[in-house]
Amino acid sequence: MVFYIFGAIGFVIALVWYYMARSRPEQHPWISPNELEMITNQRSISKDDKNVKAPWRRFIKNGQFWAIGIQYFFVAYMTTMFMIWLPTYLQEARGFSLNHMGIAASFPWLAICLCVLTGGGISDRLLQQGKSLMVARGYTAIFGLAIFIVSIYFAAYTDSSWGSVFWLSMALGSLGLPVVTSWAVAADKGQEYAGSVSGWMNLWGNLGGVASPVVCGWFAQNMGWNTALLVNIVPIAMAIVAWYFIKPDQPINC
Repeated sequence: MVFYIFGAIGFVIALVWYYMARSRPEQHPWISPNELEMITNQRSISKDDKNVKAPWRRFIKNGQFWAIGIQYFFVAYMTTMFMIWLPTYLQEARGFSLNHMGIAASFPWLAICLCVLTGGGISDRLLQQGKSLMVARGYTAIFGLAIFIVSIYFAAYTDSSWGSVFWLSMALGSLGLPVVTSWAVAADKGQEYAGSVSGWMNLWGNLGGVASPVVCGWFAQNMGWNTALLVNIVPIAMAIVAWYFIKPDQPINC
């Protein structure tokens, strides 16, 4: 029944999207004149309807373009690990029953939900205060990644089962900062090619999602759950390094 219920919800969402979505803000009947003026005055995309092809050859030769994808590979690698292995970890390593595991496993996802919401607001607030995109996007993401490293360490070594849930919630929640700023920086740097830059970044994220269940499963089976958690400090540290190569203040098509 779970599949049927969520499938039905999907149809409802598709219908809502079909009736509410428009290609451009100016085509939507609900938009106010003030909101439309704010959007059109600040957007960097072309105002006409001509099709502009992304300069992929130039993008591929750009190190920042690769850095955007690589950092998101590691971020999505980690979020997928939580999605796939968190229930198993809580049962096998922390001794949670099936019922209690369901409750415990919800807290990390609640944490990232709240962090994505507040992180986006914080990033925009920093921009409004005159901070650079590197501060508002880059350092915000790096801060979240650093919190993850600390949290995953304590999640592995704490003796308390619910203490581990707390630190796992901190770890996954902190990834909300690089998640939300990654999508923002794809638009910042891509400008009128934001869709192409976002697609490239998401490609790497999906590749990370492919690798994560296999790699984490291997470490858990052969080296134990503590190692399976702690080894993730390495890819997150590499994501931090990648952010210094992105240079959010510089458009990628320059």
